[in-house]
Amino acid sequence: MQEPRQHWVYPRSTDWWENIVLRHWDEHRWIRRFRMAKGTFLELVAALRPTLQRKTTTFRSPISVERRVAVAIWWLASGTSYQVTSDLFGLGKSTVASAVVEFCLAVELHLLSRTVLFGDSIAQIMDGFRRMGFPHCVGAIDGTHIAICAPGGRPEQYGNRKNFSSILLQGTVDHRGRFVDAEVGWSGKNHDAFVFAHSALCSAMDSGALIPNNHDMVLDGIRIPPVILADGAYPMRRWLMKPYGRTATMTAQRNFDCQLARCRNVVERSFGRLKSRWRCLSHRLQIREQNVISVVTACVVLHNLCESKGHPIVGGGECPSPVLLSQQEEQDYNGNTGHLAEGKMVRDALARHILGRMDSL
Repeated sequence: MQEPRQHWVYPRSTDWWENIVLRHWDEHRWIRRFRMAKGTFLELVAALRPTLQRKTTTFRSPISVERRVAVAIWWLASGTSYQVTSDLFGLGKSTVASAVVEFCLAVELHLLSRTVLFGDSIAQIMDGFRRMGFPHCVGAIDGTHIAICAPGGRPEQYGNRKNFSSILLQGTVDHRGRFVDAEVGWSGKNHDAFVFAHSALCSAMDSGALIPNNHDMVLDGIRIPPVILADGAYPMRRWLMKPYGRTATMTAQRNFDCQLARCRNVVERSFGRLKSRWRCLSHRLQIREQNVISVVTACVVLHNLCESKGHPIVGGGECPSPVLLSQQEEQDYNGNTGHLAEGKMVRDALARHILGRMDSL
């Protein structure tokens, strides 16, 4: 009689996750390793359970949603390899890779539109920037490179001026450093002005669809829309303020540049916190080309979630300064002359207003 065939399965242990992490880790250790408190983690699990839950089959029980989410967050936060993560959680390397991608896709699909937005807080954002020194401002914009593996051995397709392959993340943040808009996926070879001009944010602000015009104010007879702060590499618009730079000769202009730089710094700090919290973004992202956008987007969403909960960045150390797009070229970019003229009028009016406020103090 023939004996039944036996299948050898590599032994894996879930003891660390089930009996140590879930049962014994305190809040400090959760935030240190998963970047969020256990309560926040469980809220995330509940929100994504309908999408990530798998059915039990006659052959095996599915991996719990809790473990799938934990695997993905651990990989994003630690920046470690699939192999190390698989050993920790008692899963196969390919299972870890699938869990990361499926989690990021679910976050992008279900949480992005609820987490990265201006929402109903326009007045609060304006008040926040006003307290920082810049009136009528709803955000600060900049871009950063996310290093990737050159797809298909085509480094020239994504090669940037820093001589590595990357995609671009254009981010706009509020006064607290939370992202209100994120444009992900343009090749690193593109200039930030090009990415900006082709972004959904630019189209929405130009058309007035993003922020209702009842937030406009009038200074010296000039209608001032809610503005976003940028550096000299961006094209001027009536709603996009950039510094006078080398042309600043008057006190009001120099003061304007000082206040703009101080308030715009919030976006650079946000990129630093993003990459420090989600360490997978601080070095070459080991992910397939078709999944890069979802992974980066998920990190932005999770950044906002952690910031809104007040979770500090613990034990990760300071991330190296993010490679910002504006560092690629120091030249000013003026763009369309019509937009430039309108932008200059708004900028001059704001410069006079800011100086007048300071003189009255």
